[in-house]
Amino acid sequence: MSDPAPPTRFGGDAPDGETGERNVVLRTLLRLRSVLVLVPLLAGLLIAAAIGAGMLWADIPDRQLTGPDVTCWDGQSAPVTDCTEPRGRRGLHWVFPSYQIRDERCVPLERRGSSSPYQVACALRFDQRPVTVTYTARSSADDLLKALRASYGAKPVSEADGERLVFRGSSAGSNGLYRVTVAYAGHPFSVTVEAPDRRVRDTALDELVTFRPADQVVVRQS
Repeated sequence: MSDPAPPTRFGGDAPDGETGERNVVLRTLLRLRSVLVLVPLLAGLLIAAAIGAGMLWADIPDRQLTGPDVTCWDGQSAPVTDCTEPRGRRGLHWVFPSYQIRDERCVPLERRGSSSPYQVACALRFDQRPVTVTYTARSSADDLLKALRASYGAKPVSEADGERLVFRGSSAGSNGLYRVTVAYAGHPFSVTVEAPDRRVRDTALDELVTFRPADQVVVRQS
């Protein structure tokens, strides 16, 4: 009897090696398809997130980014960063309430160029002696202190918890008057008192001049 014939392959079945290769190809194609689906999906999510963030920031008013409004020295309502240093006669009156704008004894001094300070001098009397009180505003606190150090040639004394600096002359000037100047440490304002003797000078400063607290020079207290 002859041996049985080997089984016949139907349907064009591939050998085992070819089947394995086909499976590898199919798995690779499936992975590529997953990647191709995920890439546009991730790109869409990123675009949506960017648009959403832009809309979120756009909905925040500018005033919230700069802080709440305050009342500036001139009565205007604005963010504190927009409040300027006081200016002109009205500004000097705000910083030094003792200076009265309508006081005929007080006159603005002539300015010698845009870089020169704005000054108002008041010819007063104290203890039956002549006293001159001069209110000054410069372009910046640094310019003010630099000019005073050059004028007095001495270190100032701090007062009011460091808010103000006092420059005091030890002898009479060429005009025969003794002078003292009090300047704000962080603002471009100062006041100078000149008198025939030291006692009148110092007493007049205490009695005739009033200062606004440094933290209220630019912004009004609520």
